[in-house]
Order: sequence, then structure tokens, then C-alpha cells
Amino acid sequence: MDVPQLPELRGLLVTADNPPRADLSGMDYARCAALHNYLVHYAWTAEGRAPVSLCRNISTFFTTHGAVAEALRPRLDPSLAAFLATALVPPDALDPPPLFFWAWGFSSPRNFFADHAIDLFDQPEDSLVCLYSPNVGQGGEADSALLYHQRYHLAAVFMHTDDYDYALPVEAHGMLWNPLETVLSNWIELIHLGKITASLRDTPPLFGGEKIGPWEWHSYSEAQVSSCLDAWDRLCDTIEAQIKLLSPSPTGTAVTTVGPQFLLTCAALDRASVPSPCFVRSFLTRARRPRFRYIAPGLLLPPIDAQEFAATQPFTTLPRASYTIPPVYMFPAVAGGRDVDLTQPSNPFYIRFRAKSAKSEKSTVPSRIPAGVYSEPVERNVLDNTEEGFRLLLPYGLDGDVGNESVGARKSDGSFVEKGAVAELFQHGYKPFGGDYYRPQRLERLFEHWCKLVNEGVWPVGPQGVEGNIDTFREADTTRWGNYVISPTW
Repeated sequence: MDVPQLPELRGLLVTADNPPRADLSGMDYARCAALHNYLVHYAWTAEGRAPVSLCRNISTFFTTHGAVAEALRPRLDPSLAAFLATALVPPDALDPPPLFFWAWGFSSPRNFFADHAIDLFDQPEDSLVCLYSPNVGQGGEADSALLYHQRYHLAAVFMHTDDYDYALPVEAHGMLWNPLETVLSNWIELIHLGKITASLRDTPPLFGGEKIGPWEWHSYSEAQVSSCLDAWDRLCDTIEAQIKLLSPSPTGTAVTTVGPQFLLTCAALDRASVPSPCFVRSFLTRARRPRFRYIAPGLLLPPIDAQEFAATQPFTTLPRASYTIPPVYMFPAVAGGRDVDLTQPSNPFYIRFRAKSAKSEKSTVPSRIPAGVYSEPVERNVLDNTEEGFRLLLPYGLDGDVGNESVGARKSDGSFVEKGAVAELFQHGYKPFGGDYYRPQRLERLFEHWCKLVNEGVWPVGPQGVEGNIDTFREADTTRWGNYVISPTW
């Protein structure tokens, strides 16, 4: 959407090359207010309103709530008060849109301090502020909000009260808290990716998905396909560079790739009944096929032959609704290994893809499937779905918490995986930028992390690619667990 009236973002977004300022004792309120105001303008103009109508009626937290808000000033850090005096608030009389998909806007003065969390987690008085209240359908609980900690000047999104257990106190979970400008930049990145977009409120969401005011959540975007392909290329390049070091060519020139250009053809995916369009089809038909076999320990590239690829798929030919994207078996484990038991509660797939137990009714889903990397099954008309997700299914359960803090597989939020889990490795847990716990990790992040493990020599590389077998992932339950955690993100 072309919105030339939007405020300029140059130099404001937090990136690796433009991190939050470290020389401030409080909030970088000018930067945060500018990012906040960008979201206000974006949602306003996306609904077809003229920017001038926003400028004529603009307000702030203090002018909106008057004396009640002013009475809070003595309890606010000066930098937070400056932010609230600068960030824009469209008047309620104009039926303004929500600030963002996960945030309605500033909390009311009477709900501004998270007293419940302060008492529960023994935080200093007035330290936790409910800065943004949630949208209906996005948590919606009295204690769900974007919380801002006035002592540390850090923020995190809480969708449910259960999230407090994962992120509080800040002293113990600092990796899950970020400067407010980082959170707001993350939200704006989702807009630029097309994962969340804004349009007229009456415009129905694509595939009957989730929409709150003008804000719409998409199961995937074309930009996400492109960024995933870039991450795949970096992983393949890194492995190929390691292989070349083992036996460099005499002339020093690269060996040309022989064989198929892409991982799979459209014909192979058609034969396997993979829907079109969908994220996994776009990725598999556009990702280049490297000249090695092993992309990770014990994990292979998908078979080239269309018939062979279709024969490996446990789910794609099962009956499904038009809005269902089934799991696609992308990177198989070496043949002859142990299978994954789908009758167990740890099976990560939706109810429609669960195998029945021996005592219950029959199911068309096999009770056991091969280990490896599967794409995430998605019902496009349900909440927080993500086609760019993945599940690494292991043929054994991880131990997780065994009562020893120095060992045990963990998720991104630092919590232990559930004991016996077969599909929680490399997954999120609590999401500090917004979203429910069940949304899977992005395939792009998996490739980035595997590239890091190869680069750092954690995973050795041989002539056929990454060495090791599927049991290598058991290292997640040892003192090397840190190598099997993807840092927190959206």
C-alpha cells in the first residue's frame, strides 16, 4: 500500500546496524514516539481517512484523560512521561483504529499500573506499567498488555496471565525484554514483510482469516518466501564452502552444480497433492538444490523423483478442507531409522492430523511417521496461523527438565521442553513481541541457526554435507543445550 503521508522512518527502526541507544538512563522517548506515531498514521490512512483529519483532532495520553492522567505523573519516570506527552492518540469520537494487531492503544489511567504482577513477582512499587492494552481476541484478559518496566526501561508483550511465569521477574528473564523501540520496530517489520497488513475494516480477510479493525494477519507473505530462500542460500553456501576446503580444486575455481536446479518441481508437488498456492510449495520449487546430501545431522534433501517424493508424504493425500494446508515432509531422516509415534500427546499436529489410539475409532492417519522436518499444518481461517513454520520431529523424546539447571533441552524463552517432547526443539515458547505460544518457529530462523552451527564448527562437514546422525540432536539435553536454542523473536 502506497502511503506517502507516513512519517519518515529512516534512522528510527532498530536493526543490527542501528541498535537502541545505550547512552540513555531512561526511555529513548523521541524515537519511541516517532515509531508509535508511524503506526497511528499507518492505520488511520489504511482505513481511507485523510491524514489532515488526524492532524486536526490529534491528542496525547495526558490531553485525552486530563486530570486523571496528570495525577499519575509523579509515579512515572520522566522519560516515560515525555513519551506519553509526545505519542499521538486519535480521539475516541472519531472511532479510531487500533494502534496495531496486538495492541488497542494506551491503557486507561485506572489500569495503567500492573499491581497484580508487581505483588505476585515482588517487583518494586510502580515499576510495571500496562502501557498498551490488548485488542479484543488477542488475550483480552485484565492482565494482558504490553508491559513496560520503569526500572529497567524494557518492554514485553503479555497475551495471557500465564506469560508472567515465563518473563517475570526481569532479572531472571532479561533476554525476553527489549527496549520499547525494539518492540515497535519489530511490529513495523511485520508490516513491511506483509505478515500483518492494514486495509479498510469492511474488507474481508484473505481465506477468512483473522482481522482486528484494519489489521489483518496473513498465513504467509511473498516477502517471507524470499527471506526464507535467502536464508537457505546462506546455509547451502556455508556447507559448500566447508566441503570445498576438504578438497579444493586445483585451479581454485568453483565446481558447477550438476542436476536439477531446484529442490523439487511443480510436477512433484502436484503428484504429492501439495496445495497451490502455499508457502511450502513456493519455497520447495524456488530453493536451489545444492550438490551435497545432508543438510543437517541425519537429515537429507528431499528426493528428486516425483513418485518417490509423493510416496514419502504421510499427510498430503488425506481428506482436507479447502482452507487446510497439510504438513509436508521436507527434509527426511536417513531411511531405516526409528519412526515418530503419532498416538502420543506430544504429536504437534492439529486434531485432524492426529492418529487414533488402539482403543478408539480408526483413523486414516498413520500411527507412526518418519522423523525429519515437516512444514506446519495450517487452518487458514484460525488464529495466529503461520505457513512459514516448521516442526522437527525426532524419533525419541527429549528429557527437558531433569532437575539440573546446567542440562536439559530448552525453547527460545529459556523454559525447558516438555519431558518426552518429540517436536519442541528449536521452537519459541513464550513470544515477547506478541502471539500465542502454539505458533511455530519460522523455517527461515532454522536455516539461519543451522548456518551458525556449521560456521562455528559445532556441526562438522564432510564430503556429503553435514555429518552426524539423528541422535546428534540429543545434545540438546546435555550441557551443550545452548547450541539448540534459537534466540527469541516474533
